[in-house]
Amino acid sequence: MSPSKAGKATCSHAVPFVLPRGGLARDAARRWFHRQRLDPAIAAEVDGHEALLTLVSLGVGAGVVPRLVLDTSVAKGRLAVIPTDPPIGTFVVGLCARRTDLRRPVLSALWASVAATRRSPDHGA
Repeated sequence: MSPSKAGKATCSHAVPFVLPRGGLARDAARRWFHRQRLDPAIAAEVDGHEALLTLVSLGVGAGVVPRLVLDTSVAKGRLAVIPTDPPIGTFVVGLCARRTDLRRPVLSALWASVAATRRSPDHGA
């Protein structure tokens, strides 16, 4: 890595990155690069996570996506997770449904289960 004008290390010999054009993953990656004082080469910016994973699986560069996206992707078997220390970021996932659908037995049970989990002493709420 070589120093850049801003005092950040440039990832000149590293693999370039494919990043989301915007959103939580992009923001988390930007903050992580900043904290690590890295100025990564950006190979591509894409609008969707599946497009990002496809480019990574084709060898365009390394990517940053929520773990849930990677775990459910068709490209999962062709990719490896690179551990980072400190972690790049965490994502809070929300559960939502139309109020009228909460009358459906399956959704009602799910909603009650989530509410009970939030009240449990192990959850910390």
